[in-house]
Amino acid sequence: MHLLSEVDTVLLDMDGTLLDLHYDNHFWLEFVPSQYAQKLQIPLAEAESHVFAQYAKVSGQLDWYCYDHWSKTFGLDIHELQHKTKHKIQVRSDTLWFLERLRQLNKRVVILTNAHRSGIDVKMQETGISRYFDEIVSSHDYQAAKEAPHFWSSVESELKLDLSRCLFIDDSEKILKAAEQAGVAYLCGIATPDSTKAAQNMRDFKVIKLFSELL
Repeated sequence: MHLLSEVDTVLLDMDGTLLDLHYDNHFWLEFVPSQYAQKLQIPLAEAESHVFAQYAKVSGQLDWYCYDHWSKTFGLDIHELQHKTKHKIQVRSDTLWFLERLRQLNKRVVILTNAHRSGIDVKMQETGISRYFDEIVSSHDYQAAKEAPHFWSSVESELKLDLSRCLFIDDSEKILKAAEQAGVAYLCGIATPDSTKAAQNMRDFKVIKLFSELL
């Protein structure tokens, strides 16, 4: 008996789980600092130092994922900038196969993401995968990041989930830990969220390189 026979609802992170995290790493770690350097006419290294310091202040908090926060902080239109790099948005290698399989198995499938709604919209337009989901939930809907207990209690009540029959897949061990504490029964990590980087290990959770490993 495989895992999915025990599960009614599959909860999926978006960036690094369904989509290649290479886009986001490029956008936030390279493109935004370069645009900030250009705007202020300062060396790239100086811009990177400032930008990364601002990121560190709110890591894991809702502002870290908020385009409006960063637009205000850096004086850049983050919403507009994402359109300039959207050609880099890609699904991970077997995402479409997995989503088709979940449909065949008649599972309820939900995206749970910290991404800003603006980012979700662009990514759904570029990939065309929105049709596979019963709901797409942003942490901004509840004003709490996935790292926070309030997010999970809100999702459980709003979506009327039985967390004991949910599988949640995410590339962040910290977020998987929050889901575990909230009562999600089945948890799995992603080994290679960014296709250009080495695989990661998680101490407390099983990690997979391909969704087929679940079946």
